[in-house]
Amino acid sequence: MLALLWAALGVGCQQEERIVRYKPFLAGLEGVQTQTPAVVEKPKGPLAAAELPTAADGKDPLVVENPDGSKTLISRCGLHLMHHIQKTLADGDDKLFASQVLSQMTRDEYLGRGIDPREAFKTLKPREKEIAKLFSRMPLGENSPNVTMSTVGHNVFRVQLVGQAAKGLEGYTGFDMVLEKGSWRLRWFVT
Repeated sequence: MLALLWAALGVGCQQEERIVRYKPFLAGLEGVQTQTPAVVEKPKGPLAAAELPTAADGKDPLVVENPDGSKTLISRCGLHLMHHIQKTLADGDDKLFASQVLSQMTRDEYLGRGIDPREAFKTLKPREKEIAKLFSRMPLGENSPNVTMSTVGHNVFRVQLVGQAAKGLEGYTGFDMVLEKGSWRLRWFVT
């Protein structure tokens, strides 16, 4: 009797299968066509840390608004830094870019040449689409496939596309980032 009940319950229960993440390996490259469309749901586990956080109130959780009205940008990984680079370029915020996105090392180089560090913003603004194209091929920042991260100096790391993923880029193939006071800052882009 118990076996019959068990069998009846087992027939009524069927396992649900669903695809929570599918992105064809070279989907970020130009001209790539696939038969199966990409599927992306919020990952859980180790990949979740590489995703950009979201806030229920619609505010950017990577930006802290200080009581004096200034902003502090939080960059705990390369993906966060990439977000800040794109956001400040899109918003035209050269002051925030120079003070919070650029590394102290890069600011010091500009000042050493007698140039305002905000000129770095003016150099990159016309290349905004090129930077967006580079970043689109690095959806998980330094944890993306076809991306290498190597040490190029004290607390300076190079995040760069390699192989097929780097083909078709007009200029930049990566960027150098510096760990300063617990946050990643932009050293400069790599050609």
